Amino acid sequence: MAPTPCTRLYTQNHSDFFENTLMKFLKRAMIGIVALVVVLFLVLAIFISTLDLNAYKEQIEDITREQTGRDLTINGELDASFFPWVGISIGEVELSNAKGFGDRPFARIDEANVSIEVLPLLRRQIHVDAVSLSGLMLDLQRAADGSTNWDDLMQASATTSTTTDDETTEVEGGAPAIAALAVGGVAFKNANISWLDKQAGLDAQLSDVNLDTGAIELAKPFALKAGFDLISNSLAMQARFDADGKVMLDLEQQKYQLAELSLTTSASGEGVPIEDAELSIRADITADLEQQTVDIASVLIEALGIELQGAINVTALDTDPQITAALSTPDTFSLLPIFEQLGIEAPETADDDVLKAVGLALEAKANAKSAQLDKLTITLDDTTFSGNLSVPDLAGDLPPVRFDFKVDAIDVDRYLPPPPPEGEAPAPEGEAPATASAEDTPIDLPLELMRKLDVDGRFAVDDIKVSNLTAKSIVIPVKAKGGVISLPGIAARLYDGKIDSSVTVDARKEIPAFAAKANLDGILAEPLLADLLQDDAPLSGKGMFAFDVTTRGNSVNGLKAKLNGGYNMSFVDGAINGINIAYQLRRARATLRGEKLDEEENFKKTDFSALTMSGTFTNGVLFSDDLDLRAPVLRLGGKGKVDLPQEYVDYTLKTLLSGTSKGQGGKARKDLGGVKLNVPIRGKFSDLSADFTKALVQAMKDDLKAKLKDAENEAKAKLKAEEARAREKLKANEEKLRQQLKEREKREREKLEDKARDALKGLFN
Repeated sequence: MAPTPCTRLYTQNHSDFFENTLMKFLKRAMIGIVALVVVLFLVLAIFISTLDLNAYKEQIEDITREQTGRDLTINGELDASFFPWVGISIGEVELSNAKGFGDRPFARIDEANVSIEVLPLLRRQIHVDAVSLSGLMLDLQRAADGSTNWDDLMQASATTSTTTDDETTEVEGGAPAIAALAVGGVAFKNANISWLDKQAGLDAQLSDVNLDTGAIELAKPFALKAGFDLISNSLAMQARFDADGKVMLDLEQQKYQLAELSLTTSASGEGVPIEDAELSIRADITADLEQQTVDIASVLIEALGIELQGAINVTALDTDPQITAALSTPDTFSLLPIFEQLGIEAPETADDDVLKAVGLALEAKANAKSAQLDKLTITLDDTTFSGNLSVPDLAGDLPPVRFDFKVDAIDVDRYLPPPPPEGEAPAPEGEAPATASAEDTPIDLPLELMRKLDVDGRFAVDDIKVSNLTAKSIVIPVKAKGGVISLPGIAARLYDGKIDSSVTVDARKEIPAFAAKANLDGILAEPLLADLLQDDAPLSGKGMFAFDVTTRGNSVNGLKAKLNGGYNMSFVDGAINGINIAYQLRRARATLRGEKLDEEENFKKTDFSALTMSGTFTNGVLFSDDLDLRAPVLRLGGKGKVDLPQEYVDYTLKTLLSGTSKGQGGKARKDLGGVKLNVPIRGKFSDLSADFTKALVQAMKDDLKAKLKDAENEAKAKLKAEEARAREKLKANEEKLRQQLKEREKREREKLEDKARDALKGLFN
């Protein structure tokens, strides 16, 4: 039903009544409330202005004693103000130390002031004129049993906090947010803080601690400057720290900045490895608590003349903080001035231009559980080291390490000491004593540390030069676990051949064990020895060398005495350069005979088709009996032993000269045929002797005796033959004479018979 005119009039009248009457009432109520507030403020102002806080000193001291058990002494004046600033000023105040920590006060201040503007509080704004604290003295101690001189204060604070927890929560829950905060500045002057830790044996004194800020306003930058001196007797050092920058606090957005931070420190003392060491750090730091991140940009660290720049980021602050960093040196630097600053004598190098161009770059990641370095690059002159390193588990005393490093090319000889000047012999090291084997050198390995190692990594080198020797494609794996450290599968290519080897150290027992094996195959001896000796190579040929040995001990002599295993080697199609063994032997023989040889026959090398040798180690003694060198004019063998513990050699070289074939130069060597030469090599390592001349003379004596014996036997044989022939001839003559006698006798008998017959015939006739 539509409203009637009467209804409309009634409604309008009531509306005007409520608007006019209610508004007037509310205005009067507000005026009354404001008047009441003003009256209350006036009353409070009159009360505070007439209030003498110094009259309550004893009550404050008594309450402190009841709550903490300590003595609070207020020596200075207590002043308060109300309008337009609510403030308090405190003079000298002192709090006694906890029982058992000496008579020195726990804390003391000379003066403190703070004041807040009243009217902005009604607008939820906090305007602080200034906060100042002067002459703070704080004495912090930890006893040998681990207790501290603030434990009782923490317990008292915890009790008070427990009784007011609910009230605080209730108040905070309904408290309005701060609309604005402005502080005229904060100044801490001439503070001194001492720290004594009897449990750890450490002490430190911070003196001349000062902090000053500019005017502080939310979400706007303000200046900050701080500094202090540090002295520590236990660390034998003293240092100075200074910092300044610009701070921005945005409480609403939960963003905080420390821009243009400059932190410098200098340190000195016996405990500082660098005399008058200095460190400078510059950075821009931004923290976003809403996003739980911290960004440290424009980082520049300077120390020892080295600059390191980059950025650091932290995420997930409140859950699992993750740190990432990228750091590098903007320019290369020299290590030589760093050695000087560290008080280290710079190494003498063969190349004066090395150690002068060093650079570093890396990317890092870390959290509470793990850390890793990625894209690690270190440049050293013309060499680049690259790779990565990770620690997968930071828990424990010695966390596991994983790495993979690579070197492109390095000439190690450039970094070694220079050789002595030409014609100048190296400095003598002194003669070894005759009882060198009796003296022992201990090998003190860090066995406990080795047992804790957990390492799995790899080194790789593309090209390397050491002692003029060159190698390529080097791979060295490194593994350590449970006390066993190994380099399995070492590989490299060198001089047209390759090497495969492995090394193991077993540190699980008190006496460590060692094992090593290697196989060198296809190595060209001549270029290898030429590079090593920087001269003509004494040996040529393609060789193979292999060994497999084990030992154990914690001293050099112990390792020698327990060396077991074996080795074998061979060379083919080679030569012993610089000497023609056959010619030298023939020359010696000719000299003994008073003859001369044609020098053109002296081709200064001894060719051989094969050279082989093997041996076994048994408790440090090497046995070998199969040396075999085969050359056109000689055969070389050998047999004997090398006693490493006793440092003694007992070996015999056996040489057989051949005259049945043509030697070097194509000339027949019949005059050498059959000569056998045994050369004993005996003595201590320091006094080995091998008398080749004596061996040659003996060989020639033996040869001459043999020939004299042969001649004697030949003469005897001839004499026997002559005697036999004479006997045969005599026998033949005897037979002939016998036959002649028989024939004569026959003829005489026949003559007698004829005469007898003639006589008979005459008789009968």
